[in-house]
Amino acid sequence: MTFQLSPEDHRIVFKIVAIYSLFGGLWIYLSDFALGLLVRDPDIITHIATYKGLLFIAITATLLYYLIGRYICRLSETSRQIAANEEELRSLLELMPVGVAWSDDNGTIKYINQNFIENFGYTLTDIPTVEAWFLKAYPESAYRQEVVSVWNASIADYRAHRIPVPPSDVKVTCKNGLVRRVIINTQMSQNRTLVIFTDITERESQQDELIKKQKLESIGVLAGGIAHDFNNILTAILGNISFASMFIGHNDKAEAPLLQAEKATKRAAELAHQLLTFAKGGQPLTRSVAPRQLIEDSLSLVLRGSTVQSSVEIPEGLHSIEADAGQISQAFNNLIINAVQAMPGGGTLSIQTENVSFDTTTNPFALPAGEYVSFKFSDEGCGIPVETLKNIFDPYFTTKPGGSGLGLASVQSIVSKHGGHISVTSAVNSGTTFKILLPASKDSVLVEETLSREIVTDRLDTGSQASILVMDDEKILRDLAVTMLGELGYRVTTSADGDEAVTLYKSALESGTAFSAVIMDLTIPGAMGGQEAAQAILAIDPHAQLIVSSGYSNDPVMADFQSYGFSAVVFKPYSVTDIAGVLNTLLKTGIAQK
Repeated sequence: MTFQLSPEDHRIVFKIVAIYSLFGGLWIYLSDFALGLLVRDPDIITHIATYKGLLFIAITATLLYYLIGRYICRLSETSRQIAANEEELRSLLELMPVGVAWSDDNGTIKYINQNFIENFGYTLTDIPTVEAWFLKAYPESAYRQEVVSVWNASIADYRAHRIPVPPSDVKVTCKNGLVRRVIINTQMSQNRTLVIFTDITERESQQDELIKKQKLESIGVLAGGIAHDFNNILTAILGNISFASMFIGHNDKAEAPLLQAEKATKRAAELAHQLLTFAKGGQPLTRSVAPRQLIEDSLSLVLRGSTVQSSVEIPEGLHSIEADAGQISQAFNNLIINAVQAMPGGGTLSIQTENVSFDTTTNPFALPAGEYVSFKFSDEGCGIPVETLKNIFDPYFTTKPGGSGLGLASVQSIVSKHGGHISVTSAVNSGTTFKILLPASKDSVLVEETLSREIVTDRLDTGSQASILVMDDEKILRDLAVTMLGELGYRVTTSADGDEAVTLYKSALESGTAFSAVIMDLTIPGAMGGQEAAQAILAIDPHAQLIVSSGYSNDPVMADFQSYGFSAVVFKPYSVTDIAGVLNTLLKTGIAQK
């Protein structure tokens, strides 16, 4: 039989044997020597030797009883202490925020803590051995072989050369089928293998989200610059188109092409605005918008070339909505695109609208009391499973190969920023319905002039007495302003940056020929822009009528222009109608835009 004794146990056993041997040797030598000195009769010596042997047995038995008893008591006390310490260790391990497991040399798993069970779902019944753990945690054969080979090699290196087992980064399949990213640290101690599992799934997810956010921010910076320059170019195109339209008759052959070019330019401006909304978000720049035109434009854009038909119900008297037309168009486009993708074999997309109102008692959506417009987008597609439905608005969640997972997340963000609500109902093979509620506008929608020539007859009564200062870094836009506003009867002065604009304004004020209004570009690369120049002009003349204009349509100054001292806002690209309407309203009434 082979005994597994520790060095300390070996020392104690050796001590017992040594004491016993020393005592036995001394007893034999001393007792025989004393007996030889005291007794000469052989028969008496033999008789006494018999009792001496019995006495030796009794004394040595007592000595062994004492020595072994002490050893056993020590072992018992020590055992009670490995037991107490182990229980304390288990209690501590149960509180650890990481998974812990240990196994013996035979590969039998002896313990797993609560964190391990909560994270991975497995109990000792599920994974009684290390082999069973490998089979369940790494179900894909090739990946399991890779993990096991690295593990076995590391364990062999430790046992042969005492090389510490390096940490490993693995993907563990949980009992519920989810895959978690885990760092595994292994420690060897006597006949026990201790493994610590640190779950880094959330940390990796947060890191991925941060990277995506940084990418979007970079795209946003790039998109902002592109949109600014693009809108400046579109302003020149749209301005000249609308300006040219003033000089043709209703039956002129150029009327229709110019009208189409004007619509195409406005559509290009909306796309630039949608790019900004997608990349950077931003608060909507709202105005009163007719829902019919938004719906028809989105259907025309998305359904062109598809096998999906549309059915639209828009009742008479439908309220206008208070909305950013570009952002709401983007939301509608995304919903229609989803419907088309859900009906690859064709079908009908039904859009229903109606006026609804909520007070403080009948309001299931926790919206402020008031008037709203309801939009229902219903398709006849494949539907959305229940387990997927709860995640469809999550950023980057997608079930489409190659999808970004940003479509419905953008829709929800846009609706929320408009003070509205979006909900969805769906059933597999029975289609999907999205319902959107948007605040109704308190103002009626003004019917836009298709052509701008009527503006010629709607000049200010003051005519050439009204002078306008136009600040813009683009020469083509300054020249356009001189021509366009000059034709409308204004006297126009231009400046390339804020410093020049402030100087011109101050000089005109001091000479008694103050400007009636100032149109200011918000962003001037490398020089003073509209926001800083506005503060400088208002310090000179608190009653100055300032109009902010920019290609950065989602800039917070554009959304809340009055808080920055401006009286009105005009978005690039703008037409003759746009700029003339703002000037007429501001200068005739003296009332700032709302």
